[in-house]
Amino acid sequence: MILTIDTFAWAEMIKGSALSPRAREAMEAAERCLTPSIVLAEVASLCIRNGLTDQFVDRELDAVRESSEIVPIDHWIAIAGAHGTEELRESARARNLPLPGLADGLVLATARRFHSRLLTGDRHFRECPETVWLS
Repeated sequence: MILTIDTFAWAEMIKGSALSPRAREAMEAAERCLTPSIVLAEVASLCIRNGLTDQFVDRELDAVRESSEIVPIDHWIAIAGAHGTEELRESARARNLPLPGLADGLVLATARRFHSRLLTGDRHFRECPETVWLS
């Protein structure tokens, strides 16, 4: 199985939360792990918002790069990401959730591009058939 790792999953592993072992197990069981490039920026932003140092952020991003393949945003992912964002927003409206941003659409597009499963606990992805739910 190919597994795309979302920001939610990386954040849980960085925090060492109760979901961290489940995320690691899923990654170890996968044949291939992918991380959308936008997730690097989201992880860095999350760390900085939580007062962590640039050195800590750098180490965490190195760990992400060592544990998975970083997938850049190409033209296919850009277009599919725009459509994915609209799909996720429609679902969010129907479920009275806050609207997701473009990053979520790009993550979904990456998973679909590689016919992979999506490791997350982000409720915006709850209804997506690709989702491997962390909870």
